[in-house]
Amino acid sequence: MDQFEYVMVLVSIIVGLGIAHILLGIGGIIDRLSHKENPLELSLAHASWLGFCFSWLVMFWWWEYRFSSRVSDWTMGLYLFLITYAVTLFLLQAVLVPRTWDGVKSLKDFFLERRAWFYGLLMFATILDLLDSYLKGGFEYILDTGIINMVFAASTIPIVIIGVTTTKMRFHNFVGLVFFGWQLLLGFGNINVLAS
Repeated sequence: MDQFEYVMVLVSIIVGLGIAHILLGIGGIIDRLSHKENPLELSLAHASWLGFCFSWLVMFWWWEYRFSSRVSDWTMGLYLFLITYAVTLFLLQAVLVPRTWDGVKSLKDFFLERRAWFYGLLMFATILDLLDSYLKGGFEYILDTGIINMVFAASTIPIVIIGVTTTKMRFHNFVGLVFFGWQLLLGFGNINVLAS
């Protein structure tokens, strides 16, 4: 086992826990929908953001492979950075999935109650993502990711400010769908091969 593989073990566990938490949440939603005596109101915003978080966890793990060829001697600082990034992604989706379904009747209300935490973590994760890209290749690597990625990162600031302050579901639905669609189109469209 080389240094990269060793470092990525804990990161992979955190990512795996995040994915498992999302899948358990989806299982909980299906379970609630199958019981007529305790109905659950679904939410487009909640579903979109959950899909976005799932995609980001998967792509984070995939893109971190670039470090295998970029870093020969790992430092505690870089290791702690990757752990912090993985934990932030875990927390981002953890605020979207109830730990217990007792008292949860509406995923719309559940999302609105936790939107400040969600959008705050979204901003922090975006900052970590930019720093992650910088560590993989400096500003040249960030510029190589394309103008759309930079516009997306910059747009996160007003999105977070509005998202924290508004309870209008049309905004949350639209932004959730746009971010999820962006993640799928740009993220998965660029990861045809595992390359360093």
